[in-house]
Amino acid sequence: MILKEMVLRCRIPEIIISLSNKIAIHIWDGYFEDILNSPPLDGKGWGGFTRDYHQLEGIFSENISEQFIEPQEYLNDLYIYKNKQFEYEETKQLFNILVELFKEALLKKLRVKIELR
Repeated sequence: MILKEMVLRCRIPEIIISLSNKIAIHIWDGYFEDILNSPPLDGKGWGGFTRDYHQLEGIFSENISEQFIEPQEYLNDLYIYKNKQFEYEETKQLFNILVELFKEALLKKLRVKIELR
């Protein structure tokens, strides 16, 4: 019984990104570390995932468990990392999925919701 309680308390955080047409992906939050661990410091300020992750805003803040986001802002932010060499092959695959997901949201004018569980 003690082991079961420990397992329940040791949840691995995941981020769920869903489109209003019911497409959803579940992402282990560790992939964001691989994508966002070396953001550019070009003086233009950060947006999208970079801002949220490094400044503990949006879905990465302590007091927000879900929010709707602007897909163009987050897609533009992802493009900053398009030539990055990721530590894991799975991260590159996820990166490509995220780009396609946000493109579809823009093309079909779908709302994008992000949740942390």
